Amino acid sequence: MKALLFTMLVIISFMCGLAICGEPSPANFVAVYYFHGNFRCVSCKMIERYTKEAVEKYFRGEMDAGKVTFKAINVETKGNEHFTEDYQLYTRSVVLSLVKDGKEVKSDNLTRVWEHLRDKDAFFQYVKSEVEKYLKEL
Repeated sequence: MKALLFTMLVIISFMCGLAICGEPSPANFVAVYYFHGNFRCVSCKMIERYTKEAVEKYFRGEMDAGKVTFKAINVETKGNEHFTEDYQLYTRSVVLSLVKDGKEVKSDNLTRVWEHLRDKDAFFQYVKSEVEKYLKEL
């Protein structure tokens, strides 16, 4: 009886890990980060909103497949301070990160988002073209 219960527990645990609890995240993907601090001006909020909208508009399928992610991160929150040094951030920033086999292999700070802030279409096209370049490297 104990052996049967143990076997069932192992099978259920295995199934939970594979199907019921969700699939593991892909090891290869493009992460789109928006890094901000506690104080958020109108422009900073707009950059986050435009970035998220552009990624969701042009890469919905890739997001659903786990090939593209978007995440806003407060670098002033405890535990997130390392991002400032990791990506050499000096202001609020959009950063692309290429992850292969679960490890970051490349990243870029999209500094031109500030130039395109007053032109939503140009902003969207800039983000789109940069993410597309990264996707080609997956």
